[in-house]
Amino acid sequence: MPVTDTFGPYISARVHGMKKNLLKRSAIEAMLDKADLRSLSDGLLSSPYGDEMAESLARYEGADAIEDAVSRNLVNTFSKLYRMCSGQYDAQARIFVGRWDLEAVKALLRNRHNGLDATTGAGSLFPGPSMPVALLDEMASQDSMETLVRALAAWNGKLCGSMVAKLPEYTEGRGLRVLEEALDHAYFVDNLRRLGGGRDENSRFLKRLLRMEIDRINLRILFEPRGSDVAPEDVIRRMIPRGLLPEKSLRAIATAQAPDRAVSLLEGTIYADLAEGIAAMAQTGQYSRVERLFEVAFVDRLRHAALHHAVGFSILMWYAWLKFNEVKNLRLVVRGLSAGMSADRIREEVMYG
Repeated sequence: MPVTDTFGPYISARVHGMKKNLLKRSAIEAMLDKADLRSLSDGLLSSPYGDEMAESLARYEGADAIEDAVSRNLVNTFSKLYRMCSGQYDAQARIFVGRWDLEAVKALLRNRHNGLDATTGAGSLFPGPSMPVALLDEMASQDSMETLVRALAAWNGKLCGSMVAKLPEYTEGRGLRVLEEALDHAYFVDNLRRLGGGRDENSRFLKRLLRMEIDRINLRILFEPRGSDVAPEDVIRRMIPRGLLPEKSLRAIATAQAPDRAVSLLEGTIYADLAEGIAAMAQTGQYSRVERLFEVAFVDRLRHAALHHAVGFSILMWYAWLKFNEVKNLRLVVRGLSAGMSADRIREEVMYG
């Protein structure tokens, strides 16, 4: 990536310094081997999480203290990245890092839909760059889907405002998907439009990542089990536009008469390596394996860009994902140990960058 200004080297130097503070894989493995929450919190006190850990221990104990500390550290890191990018990369940083606001909102919606209160559903909630822990708790305490959606729309109308109009469909029993798909349209389509023609390499790379995520969502819609009364056109109307897969391919898969025929059509696209996972999902209805394959492909692209373009926005995107994944892993370890899970079982859920 050619250096055209002094901002790229500045960002790269700062992020490389932050990346050195990420926990090594061996540190996570050591936490699992000790299988003790006290040892874990003591270890975090002498780590880059030390300040937040000390504050959390003054208010909570055990797993609650650790989860609070690492979550607040993540939000603080997001804020630091925003401040660093308040120049050339500001818009790009807010778009990319904002994907975790999207995930935070979806988790809130799922918990409310499943009737989980703020305490019961806390383990599945994750803060976002604009959704700190205190605000997350406030949103989780809303007593109905309508009050939650309206509170989210007041917080971030650009991301969540479109859900208000979908509340009647949700109430009529159309399911959580009507709200989630409104969110996805607001985030992905609007941000692709905001990036415009993508004249610089950073914007082009970010657009490709967003389009990959659109494909991930569209493929889930295409291959999830559906009733015999659902017509292919109904499925096609749910597609998010502007993914990498052409409309012709999406339509062919949607109108395939059998799952194996739909999978064979996927083998002729850029996602041929996902065909096996998609086939398994089509039989079981479980999409988690495919989600993981997409995540691996997504991170591989981030890693490749960061390693081959040492100066620029890609190193920041890779670091942001690594940091989020580190906190996700720590929370998996905490929740697993709290539930009495074996170290080997927890390792099955942990993902390293």
